[in-house]
Amino acid sequence: MIAVACRAALILALAVTGVCAETAKGLVTITFDDASRSQYDFGLRLAKAHGLAGTLFVPTELVTESLTPGGWTMTWDEVRDFQAAGWEIGAHGRTHMHLPGLDPTALADEIEGAAADILAQTGVAPVSFSSPFGDFTDATLDRIMGVYQAHLSWKGHGGRNPRAALDPRLVGRLEVIESMSSAEVCGEMVESARDGTWLVLLFHGITEGEPSDYEVSAAKAEAIFSCAALLQAGGIIEVRTVRDALSEVGGTP
Repeated sequence: MIAVACRAALILALAVTGVCAETAKGLVTITFDDASRSQYDFGLRLAKAHGLAGTLFVPTELVTESLTPGGWTMTWDEVRDFQAAGWEIGAHGRTHMHLPGLDPTALADEIEGAAADILAQTGVAPVSFSSPFGDFTDATLDRIMGVYQAHLSWKGHGGRNPRAALDPRLVGRLEVIESMSSAEVCGEMVESARDGTWLVLLFHGITEGEPSDYEVSAAKAEAIFSCAALLQAGGIIEVRTVRDALSEVGGTP
């Protein structure tokens, strides 16, 4: 049923926008913030089933060495499972704090410490940072960009970033929420091909139950991932990590 609905959404989106495989490909990135257990239990499984990889933003001191009862974050072994599946590991601070207002020592710990943690745990230095709560200032951006090559905000550009004039300090994302239909998100991917932009999607929690705030249903996530896989197979979009997308749009690294 999900595959049928997704194909119907794809056909409708293509008909409305007039995009075909001969046009320039859209660029799409899937991102997960928080390294929550639901992203491991449902998100990774669904993404792997459709051959997709994205970028996981990790609050490094909230990730645990071993599974704890009632814990809501992944373990480092589970983060490395994402990495083994082709996902990029980005930083989301150390303790998921509001960065503005922190004193210089605490701010350095959240920004620079997170980069050190990810390098130590994965062997790869992160190139991108997502500010917790989407909360940042010019001062925190300056500190972030002294360590990373890109900062991803919660919103901006409707999630479709201009490739020709990309500001790596403010890479906007479209937050996927339960009130959106999978057809709507699929249409945004097609629009990225039509207007030559880089669409970055943001997911928080994923659940098989009734979604609460910051959650989407596993069925909706699967429909969206199925659409992305179909569009990629049809030559309409390319699904890339933040690191790889930055290379394609002429930014760093």
